[in-house]
Amino acid sequence: DWNYAVIIDAGSTGSRLYLYRFRSVSEKLLIDIRPAYDNIRRHVIKKINPGLSSFADNPENATGNFFDLYYLKPLLDYAIQFIPFDKVKFTSLFIFATAGMRLIPVHKQNLILKNLHENLSAVVPMQVLPEHIRVISGDWEGIYSWIAVNYVLGRLDFVFFSLNQIFFAFSFKKDENFRKPTVGIIDMGGGSVQIAVETNQSGEEDEFSQKINLGCDDNNDVFMYRLFVSTFLGFGVNQGLQKYENYMKNHLIQNNAPYVRDPCLPKNLVKQIHMENGSIFTRKGYGSWDDCFDHLVKLLAEQNQKVECVKRNCLLGMVRAPNLSLSNTELYGFSEYWFSMEDVLSLGGSYNFTTLAHEARKFCAQKWSTVLYRWRNRLYPKADKERIQMQCFKSAWISAILHFGFHVDKYFNNFKSVLLIEGQEVQWTLGALLYHLRYFPLRDIQKQRLLEKKRRQNVTNRGIIYLLPLIISVFALFVVWFSLRRSILRRERSMWGYMMLSQNDSFAP
Repeated sequence: DWNYAVIIDAGSTGSRLYLYRFRSVSEKLLIDIRPAYDNIRRHVIKKINPGLSSFADNPENATGNFFDLYYLKPLLDYAIQFIPFDKVKFTSLFIFATAGMRLIPVHKQNLILKNLHENLSAVVPMQVLPEHIRVISGDWEGIYSWIAVNYVLGRLDFVFFSLNQIFFAFSFKKDENFRKPTVGIIDMGGGSVQIAVETNQSGEEDEFSQKINLGCDDNNDVFMYRLFVSTFLGFGVNQGLQKYENYMKNHLIQNNAPYVRDPCLPKNLVKQIHMENGSIFTRKGYGSWDDCFDHLVKLLAEQNQKVECVKRNCLLGMVRAPNLSLSNTELYGFSEYWFSMEDVLSLGGSYNFTTLAHEARKFCAQKWSTVLYRWRNRLYPKADKERIQMQCFKSAWISAILHFGFHVDKYFNNFKSVLLIEGQEVQWTLGALLYHLRYFPLRDIQKQRLLEKKRRQNVTNRGIIYLLPLIISVFALFVVWFSLRRSILRRERSMWGYMMLSQNDSFAP
């Protein structure tokens, strides 16, 4: 019996709704959760603009209770079409706000959330709980992504072995559960990059480790995972470009030249850069991917010169690295790791630094006029104009971050860039529901136990009903038998008395 849940990713530019269905198989297993489909077998997803944070000055507009502007209601009305009527009132609604809401003042965040808490239940007939509507941190967004990816890959399942089926064992228990190895994720966005990877359960606790339990029993560690998770603001590709432009201005402009020669732009491409302080300078590309990569490595090296990171291994010069080798960890790269490798170079999938450098080197060495001509003739059908302008920089940036920010070996690694897993685009929203609905099996089990108790009572009652006529019949037969028995005994006593009287009479004097 499927249940339903709606989750809205309230991002910076818009809010995207996802509809999922889920059920409980056993309290010993994770819930079974899948995307719900529309009438033509597409995932139920709908986006609306602008972002929830745009209502910072008019929070009541988020629900439309005081104005005619209905923001979330069209999303929810759309989802209800694909939920069975008898399930709508039991459908849980989650609204998790991300980057856009994190950027506005806290008191304005609270006003928007307060309005949703108080008025949303009047707009939609779903289960609306205050704890299901909130702003989530970048780290939790990374945790949810890690959960979603590993769940879809089947890495959160357990392999059940019998000791009779294997030649060795790690304990003397009759049956042993073996946890599958999980994968780590690196998600490169425009403003930040996130990493989440499972670490040793017995390792040293710190502010970047997070224990999560995906099972329904908090006292059972079968589904307990310890993750290293961190969000690095300012290291997404767009923010990285700003860092690079500052670096060029500070290190490469010499003798007051009218422009700076830029290896990260295609040959002869000229771009005028307006800095935040009002200054302007010009970049003129000469298309050398190797020089571009080297400059970005130097830029990242400056981040690692902080005192606290000289004595220990740090990621991007900011965070102490987890106690494991990321080179030996199976890693999945998302967002820009896919787009920057696939849209122009067609290298998405298993990562090979040598191949990437070779193809990126060839692309960047082309004249800008040639690149533009090839793009207009659909030789790069997945890319827009901005992509082909920034492709040299972006491909070098993602590699520099991977190897010199996260210390993943260039040649010996287990990294791949992905867009789809098992045929679906995996969203962090799936992981969020898996985590927050983890107690559902307990409620389902309680419901099943009540139904089983009721069934047994019904069976008992039916048995009593069936046995009652038999009991009555047996009782009636017993009464008849008892009556006949008493009648016979009376007659026997009468005859015995008669015989005694006759004998006494015969011996009378």
